[in-house]
Amino acid sequence: MSRLPNTRSNTRSNIRPESLPENLSGRPSASPSGHRTGSHSARRAAGAALTAALALGATAAPAWTAAAAPATSASVAAPAVPLAPDAPAGTAATVAFADDFESGTAARWTRQRVDGNGSITVTPAPGQGAGLAARFSVPDDGQSYRSEVAVNSLGWGSYRFALADYLPADWVQTSTETIVAQWHGYPLADGSDTKPPIALTVKDGSWRLKVHWLSDPSTVQEAVIPLGAVQFGHWNQWAFDITWSTDTTPGAITVLRDGVQVGAYNGLNNYHQNQSPYFKTGIYRANWNPAKGIPYPTGGPDVVLYSDSVVVTKY
Repeated sequence: MSRLPNTRSNTRSNIRPESLPENLSGRPSASPSGHRTGSHSARRAAGAALTAALALGATAAPAWTAAAAPATSASVAAPAVPLAPDAPAGTAATVAFADDFESGTAARWTRQRVDGNGSITVTPAPGQGAGLAARFSVPDDGQSYRSEVAVNSLGWGSYRFALADYLPADWVQTSTETIVAQWHGYPLADGSDTKPPIALTVKDGSWRLKVHWLSDPSTVQEAVIPLGAVQFGHWNQWAFDITWSTDTTPGAITVLRDGVQVGAYNGLNNYHQNQSPYFKTGIYRANWNPAKGIPYPTGGPDVVLYSDSVVVTKY
């Protein structure tokens, strides 16, 4: 469902084609589920705000109008939520990409990719949430390891990537790391693949931010920033304020969850390639890729994640 804010916070801080077709800081509402809920009129106003924002400044994004979600008995009025930090003097914040999945599809995304027997669908939002959300599923069958959507590179500079995600209460906690959002790079000069420059992951019931960069043309370095314990059965409102590093300037990342800063990083945060990293969300369990030959027990429940209210703002 659409949750476009009407206020701002003062908090700041070379594509390789896939082989398969791939087409805030948010303060939580008072919903018992933690999901963003709102009155029918509030959601209509949010949709109008997004349409106006696109018309006024977001020329990089296709025209899009948010559909109002049906009201539910659990819905309450949604509070104002920050969209992006105040833009630097002389610049304006513009919406570069947005999708609340109220269209009933994930067609706004440049690519969709499923490796194995997983699925990407749009379904009613769980946890008493109103409206629709994207549902990603990866079965534990020894063959499946990815279910993601992606949008092409949006360019260098400073952005806020805001999104909501929901890990069901029956999520199986495991030491096998699961990437649920990532900013991915491109093959290195020697043709080798890369780890994502930035990734939001879940491991052993905890959130982690992983940052990668090059110390020389072929050596990848890594920083791991703990982001706290996962609250299962809860809609998490994420905001990632990212300034991409360059060959001559350091970058910065500030992470907020449910309106509270939970992590920060300053320094190199990508591989300084021809294009900036591109954004993906969904489920990726690299160690389940059969090509890696890593044994693991199979036959468990499907891995399921919901995603919603994606808004990328350039400032």
